[in-house]
Amino acid sequence: MRLLAAGVLVAAALAVGLLAADVRAWRDDVRRDDARYLFVRGSRPDWRADTLLPRGLSARVVGVEPDAELRRALLLFRRAGGRASPFGAQERQGQRGAAEAALQPLAQATDTQIASQASDLLGVLAFSDPGSGGREGPTPAERALAHFQQAYRLDARNEAAKTNLELVLRLLQARGERPGANAGAGPRGTGRRGAGSGQPGRGY
Repeated sequence: MRLLAAGVLVAAALAVGLLAADVRAWRDDVRRDDARYLFVRGSRPDWRADTLLPRGLSARVVGVEPDAELRRALLLFRRAGGRASPFGAQERQGQRGAAEAALQPLAQATDTQIASQASDLLGVLAFSDPGSGGREGPTPAERALAHFQQAYRLDARNEAAKTNLELVLRLLQARGERPGANAGAGPRGTGRRGAGSGQPGRGY
């Protein structure tokens, strides 16, 4: 019995030691990849630490995974909004799709700050997508409005979402469009096309 208890204590101490090492690994990896993202053009940080415990387990225990997922989505967003691809519109659309796919689940995250940031970025992508919308569907501005409203509802301290929301509302008003609640422009539907016409500007 004593041997069993001693073995349990040794295993627990080993697990604690491994977790402590993984905490340091995640901290160092996030700092390093943040610096690469900010200062090294064309870099491909992945915010995935080399861990001693299974990476997914240590990420959940440390609580770093939601932030890491947001950072990876931000990288995809930056690629989608970068310079025009030399391979044409098809590759650009693929980059946009990858960014949207990464951001959409984050927009439903339980962490409202992360969800708000993701919703705001989805709004920017929607607004700048000339291929979206049509005669029967919501315009890019209407789709963006839905995302910006959602972002602001989730976190009223999100200044980027607040600014983007104000800009899109002004744009719709200038075009003679009246935001409504039944057009299905985004996750909850927020826009209805009026009598205005013209192409939306950027302003982001």
